[in-house]
Amino acid sequence: MPKKRLSVALIGAGGNMRNAHVPRIAADGAVSIAAVADPVESQARLLMDRAGHNIPYYGNWRTMLKEIEVDAVLISTPHRDHYVQSKACLDGGRHVLVEKPLVVRPNHAKRLLALAAGQRLILVVAYQRHWMPHFAFARELVQRGALGEIRGVVAYVTQNWLGVGGWRLDPDLAGGGMFMDTGSHLVASMLWVTGLEPNLVSASFDNSGRAVDVNGGVTVRFGNGALGTLATTGNASRHDERLAISGSEGSLVLHLHQWRVRSMVLNDEPVDLPKRIKPSTPDAAFFRWIRNGLRGYEPQDFALRVARLTEAAYRSAAENRPVRVRP
Repeated sequence: MPKKRLSVALIGAGGNMRNAHVPRIAADGAVSIAAVADPVESQARLLMDRAGHNIPYYGNWRTMLKEIEVDAVLISTPHRDHYVQSKACLDGGRHVLVEKPLVVRPNHAKRLLALAAGQRLILVVAYQRHWMPHFAFARELVQRGALGEIRGVVAYVTQNWLGVGGWRLDPDLAGGGMFMDTGSHLVASMLWVTGLEPNLVSASFDNSGRAVDVNGGVTVRFGNGALGTLATTGNASRHDERLAISGSEGSLVLHLHQWRVRSMVLNDEPVDLPKRIKPSTPDAAFFRWIRNGLRGYEPQDFALRVARLTEAAYRSAAENRPVRVRP
């Protein structure tokens, strides 16, 4: 049976939208881009070049939403704008896929999740690791008790993040630095895989002469008594990342380098992934859930925990003391 055709609008035409989401839209084969909005028209023209055809262009995303009818909207804009743009799309009855982090403020995450649930709309945060088979299987192992009770988590990510530059170095647009941006992947994957609830956070950040954090260290006490540490290093030479989970019955380590999973070991033995777990993308899942009427859709509640932990980390660093995660 052929796929149901879908139409989407795009808010933001930067490199992430062009190089990640547009190819995934094309790979689906039955999703059309009805319009693109970006305040910089040249960015939108580059996106059209990547898509291989002209797309109606809007300089103002609000005008676009008023004038077009689409099934869904994909958002890839500065973090500050995620809440107001996602809310406008949900208010208009459109499903939403938004780049990470979902929002800067926890109360905004809570409102968006409630709004999506109340209107039976799909709200997806584009965390790629959740669609990598290694991470999906790691979550299964934790849920079925292969590690026993989680006692500790150690995670880090390094990147030449300063080389990314642009609006990410502007605190008003980004809401934070490396920890808010790439670090959000680390926080999200840790919370999604383990299911842990952060309670108490202590953090320290170094801006390395910039207006936002570049390097950071965060210690977390979770609701079950487990402890975790997270480190983000934004002035490194390249990407490297690990997530190590220790439990009463075993330990699990995932290693990524240059954005690819390189190894996964359970009790120091390589893990053979089940063939039933296939690689996917947030976009592919998003389109599938729209077509099948939300069957199998997993509400993004973990994104609220991400926002709460992140807010607590920045508050702890600012106040130079451990702080409770606000409910």
